Amino acid sequence: MTLERDNELRQFLQQLAESLDISDAQYEAAIKHYEAVGDWLNKDGSPIAEYDPQIYPQGSFRLGTMIKPVNDKDEYDIDLVCELKALRKENVTQKQLKDMVGGRLKENERYRKMLKKGKRCWTLQYADSSRFHMDILPAIPDEEIDGIASGIGINLAESAILITDRELYQWQRSNPVGYAEWFKERMRIQFTAKRMLLAESLRANVEDVPEYKVKTPLQQSIQILKRHRDIMFADDQDDKPISIIITTLAARAYNNEADLLEALQNIIAKMPSLIERDEQGNALVTNPVNPLENFADKWKKHPELETKFLQWLQQVRADLEAALQAGTLSDMIEELKPRFGDRIVNEAASKAFPDHSSSAKAVASVAPSISITKPSKPWGHE
Repeated sequence: MTLERDNELRQFLQQLAESLDISDAQYEAAIKHYEAVGDWLNKDGSPIAEYDPQIYPQGSFRLGTMIKPVNDKDEYDIDLVCELKALRKENVTQKQLKDMVGGRLKENERYRKMLKKGKRCWTLQYADSSRFHMDILPAIPDEEIDGIASGIGINLAESAILITDRELYQWQRSNPVGYAEWFKERMRIQFTAKRMLLAESLRANVEDVPEYKVKTPLQQSIQILKRHRDIMFADDQDDKPISIIITTLAARAYNNEADLLEALQNIIAKMPSLIERDEQGNALVTNPVNPLENFADKWKKHPELETKFLQWLQQVRADLEAALQAGTLSDMIEELKPRFGDRIVNEAASKAFPDHSSSAKAVASVAPSISITKPSKPWGHE
C-alpha cells in the first residue's frame, strides 16, 4: 500500500459518499410534503385533530444515511411516524388507530388518489417525477416505558411509542426519536465540528445550517456500506443484512474519527466483535434505547443470516484492501466498479479525479448549490 493510493482511495470514498447521498432539493421536497400531510391531519375540522397528531421522520431519512437506489427506476422510501399524542392505548385498538389516520387521509382528494394500504402503515405514492413514496406509520405514546437511555440522558418516556404489528393484533414498542438522539450522540464531536466549519465557510450562524447538510464520517461510512451490501446481495434479497443492524453496529464502532477512510476501516474491523451473545449463545444486537429489543432476533431461527452478514463484512474489508493494493489509479477504480456499481463509481471518480482519463466518459453530476435556511424541524424536536 502506497501513501499515494491511500490518499486516492480517501478522495474517492469522499466523492462516493456524496454521490450516493440524495440532493438537498430532495430532502427539502420530502420535508415540505410530510409537513403538508401534518397540516392536513391537524386542520380545523379534522376528526383526529383533538388527539394532537404529530408527523415526523424515522429511519435513514432522519439519520442522514439515506442513499440513492441502485436502479434509476426504483423509488426513495421515506419512513414517517404519525403519532397521536393525546390518544392512549386503553381508548383505541390497533385497527382503529390505523383506520383513524387512513380515514383522515382519504378525506383529502389529492391524498386519496395517492394512498395505498399496507399491513402496518399507509403509503402515499407521489408522482413518478418525484421518485419517492412516504410510508406513514400510525402510533401513540408508550406510557409504560420508564427510565433514561444509557449514555445520552434521554427520557425514554418522552419519546417511546406504540405501533401496531402486521396483523393489527398486538402493540409493538418503538422509539425512533430516542434512537436518532443516541445515533447523533455517537458522532457528536465530528457533527459539531463539521457544522461549525460549514457555517464559517458560508459566513452563517451555526444554528442556521440545517442539520441534513452536515455529513460525518459515520453517516458516510454507513452510506458506503449500504451500497456495497445492495450490490452484493442484489440476487439474494432474503439474506441481505438489514440496515438497522448495520447502522447500530457501525455507530457503536465509530470513535469520532475525522477521516472517512480511517473511520470505515475501523468500523468494519470492530463490528463483528460488537455482536453480543445471550446465555444460549444466540446473537444480540440490542436496540440502544430499548434493551428488550434484539435487532438480530431472526438470526436465531435463520443462522445463515449471521453467516452471510459476517461474510459480507469480510468482503468489504477485502475489497478496500484490494483497492489500496491496486497498481494504478485506473486499476483501483476498475477494482471498485463491481462492488459499488459502474455508474456511481464513474461519477465519484470523475469528481475526485477530473483529469484522469478513466473518468473522461463518466456522467458528472453538478453538486447542488448550498442555500442557508433555518431547519424547519431539527432531530428529535418535532
